[in-house]
This record gives sequence, C-alpha cells and structure tokens, in this order.
Amino acid sequence: MKPEWLERDNIVRKKGISVEEFVMNFEEPNKPVLLEGCIDNWAALQKWDKDYLVSVCGDVKFAAGPVEMRLQEYFRYSDQVREERPLYLFDPKFAEKVPVLDSEYEVPLYFREDLFSVLGNERPDYRWVIIGPAGSGSSFHIDPNSTSAWNAVIKGSKKWVLFPPDVIPPGVYPSPDGAEVACPVSIIEWFMNFYGATKNLKRRPIECICKAGEVIFVPNGWWHLVINLEESIAITQNYVSRRNLLNVLDFLKRPNAGELVSGTRDRVNLHDKFENAVESTFPGTIDRLVQKAEEKRAQEKKPSFWDSVTDSHAGAFKFSF
Repeated sequence: MKPEWLERDNIVRKKGISVEEFVMNFEEPNKPVLLEGCIDNWAALQKWDKDYLVSVCGDVKFAAGPVEMRLQEYFRYSDQVREERPLYLFDPKFAEKVPVLDSEYEVPLYFREDLFSVLGNERPDYRWVIIGPAGSGSSFHIDPNSTSAWNAVIKGSKKWVLFPPDVIPPGVYPSPDGAEVACPVSIIEWFMNFYGATKNLKRRPIECICKAGEVIFVPNGWWHLVINLEESIAITQNYVSRRNLLNVLDFLKRPNAGELVSGTRDRVNLHDKFENAVESTFPGTIDRLVQKAEEKRAQEKKPSFWDSVTDSHAGAFKFSF
C-alpha cells in the first residue's frame, strides 16, 4: 500500500456517545461512523492472539475461501504467503464450533436491537470471525439482505473505503438486478487503477484505518472495500434494527429474491417467515414503521415556508390569506 492511499481519513469518529445519539446521527440518516472504546471490556481484545486461538480451537476446521482448515494450518499458510490474493478466513459458524469464543466478546450496546433474532435457528448467517494476513481483504460489495453491519478489529488494522448506496465505485460493475457484482481487478489493482480518480469525484468516498479496539458501523446499502494492512483478527455482525426493518422486508420480497438472498437455505420463504415472526413478537411494529415512513415522505414533499411565500416564476414574494 502506497502512503498516499492511506492518508485520507474522513470518517466521523466518536467515543462514549449514547445509543440515542448513535441512532439519531448515524443509524437513522444511514451514515458510517467509527466508534472508539466500546469493546474495551472484551476478553477477546486481550486474549485472541495466534497461540491462544490455536490452543482453544484445536482440530476444529474453519472456512478459508473454498477450503476448510485448522487454525494451525491456516496460520502456517498466512505466515509465509506472498500471493496477491491470499486466502481469507471468514467463518460464520465460529461461535457454534468453539463456544468459548462466543463468551469472550459481546455485541456493542449500539447494535443490540437485532430483529433477525426472532427467527431463531432459521436466521441467515450473520456473524463471522475474520482472520487474514496483510493484503487479504474484501473487494467492493454491499452487505447481504440489505442489512447493516458492525466490524470490530481485535488485532491488526484495516483500511476501509466506503461509497454511499447511490454511488457505484469506479471499476465496479453490478448487474442490473443486483444479483452479481463484477470487480475485474484485485484490491491492490483497484488502488493502482482507480483510487486516484476518487479525488475528482463530487462525492468522495469515506475512508479510514480501523485499528485494534475500534469498531466501524457500515450502514445498509453502502459499498465497501476492506484490506488488512497487517495480520488482523476481527469479528463482524450483520443486523436488522427498526431503522432498517422496512428496507430488509422490501429486499426479501423482490421478484428475484431466490438469487439475491444469502446465508440461508430457504431463500424464497424468508420474507414471509421474517415478517410473521416480527409481527408475532412485536405486534404492530411493522404498521407503525410504515405509517412513520409515509408521514416522512409526505413531509419531504411539503413545500417549505420559503417556497410557500416565494413566487418561483416572478422571483418576488407572494402572500396568501
């Protein structure tokens, strides 16, 4: 990574804010934020190094790209890998495979409303342990099922580049139905070929380096690229709160939901199962959210005071009595 690729750090950083402030200033308006100090109580932050993870995970195998391997094998590989696209360990069942890992972290207080939990064992994959050497990472993508996400770095550091939902990153070519995303270059090639062009965009990406002990909030629909600047260990979870529930329900009932929905065997019926479970657990919630959204849309269409007293054609005031 060239130094100029790491200089820009324009994300909002917050420490010690209330849940209400997070919801109002970031979750409601769907804006990324980097949160400091909210996982200081995690045992994982002190304990999760390579030796510890190898000892507690033993012969358990984890998903690393197209293969499964024990952590000891993966670390042996990652310690000597020099290829441009190294295997990235990204396992959605880590907590079930090794329950002690589940006990050594907890969801930060900002993300504890997770409505997909009403599905119990039928919920789509939603949490992953992520381990990789420098240079590993994820090319541009949008998180599955229109969910929002948080990503907490336990060891190492990550460079993030994020674009809002309505700005397709240069060099990225999504299919019209959103089922596939083509990014014909590796992460490093993207920086070499396209990063410079982002400086001339009217809407520049949000960027940051997320270090150990820090958590980034990735709002639903945002494009993001992540690359590990050094060997890194992280946990990420995707979730659905009331602020995002209607978006997720709309996504799950698209005509091509069978192609778009991920992380579950029953892609076609997930919408009905989820909607019924939410209605059963939180009666009336969906109707209230729909009404609130309609009121917001009506308010946005309403002319402002200035519009109501200005004649746009004549450029003069008009008065209505």
